[in-house]
Amino acid sequence: MKAVEIHNLKFSYLGNEEPSIEVENLTIEDGETVLITGRSGGGKSTLVNCITGIIPHITHGELEGSVKVYGNDVAETSLAKLSSEVGIVLQNPETQVMNYGVEEEVAFGPENLCLAPEEIVSRVDESMKTTGISEIKDRETYTLSGGEMQRVAIAGVLSMRPKLLILDEPTSNIDPEGTARVFDILEQLKEEKTLIVVEHKVERVLPFVNRIIVVNDGKIFLDISSHDLIHHIDEMQEVGIEVPIHFIYARKYGIDLEDLESIREKLLEIKAIPTAPSRSPESNTLMKTSVRVTAPNGTELVKASIDLQESHILALMGRNGAGKSTFLKGIMGFLEIDLKSEINVVLAGKDISKEHIMDRGREIAFVPQNFDLTLINKSVETEVAYSIKKRKISEYKKRVDEIMELFSLLDYRYRDPLGLSLGQRRRVAMASAIASGVKVLMLDEPTSGQDYFHKEILGKELKRLKDLGYSILIVTHDSRFVYKYADRVVVFDHGEKVLEGVPEKVFRESGKFSVIPPSDFLLREGLK
Repeated sequence: MKAVEIHNLKFSYLGNEEPSIEVENLTIEDGETVLITGRSGGGKSTLVNCITGIIPHITHGELEGSVKVYGNDVAETSLAKLSSEVGIVLQNPETQVMNYGVEEEVAFGPENLCLAPEEIVSRVDESMKTTGISEIKDRETYTLSGGEMQRVAIAGVLSMRPKLLILDEPTSNIDPEGTARVFDILEQLKEEKTLIVVEHKVERVLPFVNRIIVVNDGKIFLDISSHDLIHHIDEMQEVGIEVPIHFIYARKYGIDLEDLESIREKLLEIKAIPTAPSRSPESNTLMKTSVRVTAPNGTELVKASIDLQESHILALMGRNGAGKSTFLKGIMGFLEIDLKSEINVVLAGKDISKEHIMDRGREIAFVPQNFDLTLINKSVETEVAYSIKKRKISEYKKRVDEIMELFSLLDYRYRDPLGLSLGQRRRVAMASAIASGVKVLMLDEPTSGQDYFHKEILGKELKRLKDLGYSILIVTHDSRFVYKYADRVVVFDHGEKVLEGVPEKVFRESGKFSVIPPSDFLLREGLK
């Protein structure tokens, strides 16, 4: 039986002449587990929205062709009816979870189907058991961690009992521990449902998918069996998709992927040990920080100190709720007013702890996870000039040109920042943040939701800034990014610093703190 049938699909958003997705023919059989991947902005979400009915029922535009889900023409079938055939779990669970209590949230869908009370109870219990949230059913949703909330969102969709379940980057905002639990759920569900997973983390999804569809520039670029990935590495890398390192080595040296031990023996035999990334040497401390934050009920949220060295990239890691973002907010003075805090920040020998929040922002640049919120001007030039004008720096136009050239933005001088691509918008946010002459840049989850192509661009941008003398502090779960670009790592757990050192040292000891070493590091360690 066919779960999805697409013929001659073409969709353009309102105001766009070029179609965002064009698919001549695509069929997904009942029971398949499919990975849809590709570069950000390539059309993955548009394709998924056409399957779920969000397009055309909610998002309007010019639609051609047909999309059928279990025989139902999506354009001609109501969303209410489609919800029993297809369910979607969104990237950010906070946009999907709407109820105050966990059990209320899981029951919300079946209640709206006007099912009998005993049927609702049965579905809720079954969905909570499948997702492992029965023990938190009496919790308020606002108290949940990112991983817990994502499991609640999955349970809420499962309670509708759709035949097809779509997950749109379900782990981009949660830590490795939460990610593992989500994928454990998917491992169970693949025996019961048709699954479509939209994900950049190819390596993590590969063990349980049987098909890979690559979407690029609005078209199906590649449609292969997961077992055939090793024969399509060049095409995957061509469009900026991160291929697991053991696939690359297996193809290069003709090693059988089915026998992992043979990979190790063969690489040892030919002395093909991956080279470790270079690290900047120890240098002088530029910024010393100490942050202690206490909740109104007396619970200590953070109690930690970090030193940031000159011309270094320092990564702050740890599970969701470990206090990483609270630590950054403490440094910047962004804490909620009901929190008690003791903050000490000494920058280049100057104590700035008591400075007004605006003055501190001129000493330390901060780019939040949702950096689009910081883009408030109508052109790239005025956005970059904003902090310089406020500081009344002489010859600010010259400074604006220097910063725009540094971030390759001169060609976009008069463009609206929000009309640029993801990577370009991030460069504008970073340029604006450092334009006033700061030497410290802090970024909260800069790789979240980004594909391999954009992460590599970001890493090179940060390395270039480091080489120019900037000191950079990033909060991230992305261990591969940290292994490649960070000079030092600090791990938080329950608000305290529990590990610190170069990435190699930290990764050898970090497993119990929800920091999973990247495969590059594990392969190198296994060959030493």
